[in-house]
Amino acid sequence: MNNNDILENTVSARGQLRDSEFVKFTLKDDAKVKVLFVGNSITRHGIKEEIGWTRDCGMAASALQNDYVHLTVAGLEKKYGAVSYCIAQAVAWEYAYNRDEEVLAQFSAARDFDADIVILRIGENSDRELLEKEVYQPHFETMANFFFTPRAKKIVTSLFWRYDPIDVPIYQAAQKYGWIYVPIWELGEKAENKALDEFWHDGVAKHPNDNGMRGIADALLAAI
Repeated sequence: MNNNDILENTVSARGQLRDSEFVKFTLKDDAKVKVLFVGNSITRHGIKEEIGWTRDCGMAASALQNDYVHLTVAGLEKKYGAVSYCIAQAVAWEYAYNRDEEVLAQFSAARDFDADIVILRIGENSDRELLEKEVYQPHFETMANFFFTPRAKKIVTSLFWRYDPIDVPIYQAAQKYGWIYVPIWELGEKAENKALDEFWHDGVAKHPNDNGMRGIADALLAAI
């Protein structure tokens, strides 16, 4: 079963951030927990006015504090106190996932953050033409094991827009390694979880709105 939104997502996988911004840290002196978020535009997309996107946060949240990363951090801080976190915007891996070592090298600072919790919420932009030539699962495993340090709680989500050629290998990799698997694709099936009436650009509008972002965060917090 596939969600056509993934095929109609016209937000380019390229140029979402400048290279120097792919890894971003928010550090707090009294942090009790460190979290690493690895993702794509749903995790963080820089300002791109030509598509009507004027924020630097998870697309299409209404504000930074309403994207799933910051909602998840806020939920964790209620329980554990201060949280330091890192965002690795790894869309570069999605469109070149067959060049594992070359692409992942630019994210070494995120891996070396040595987070207590690592959340992989990624995959929607994976090159579909490449899927016809390359088996996806081994490359996903290589990427995941690059970010997953031995001591970390390891969490993987499904895609927001279900697409079995990518979703099935992600699920199978999680089962193989015993990673915590969090299905969120049902959120992407419902119009109430997308910013359909908030943006003129169809690709932006298909991304999760505040309600969708809250759904993702709630699912992650329940898993953690």
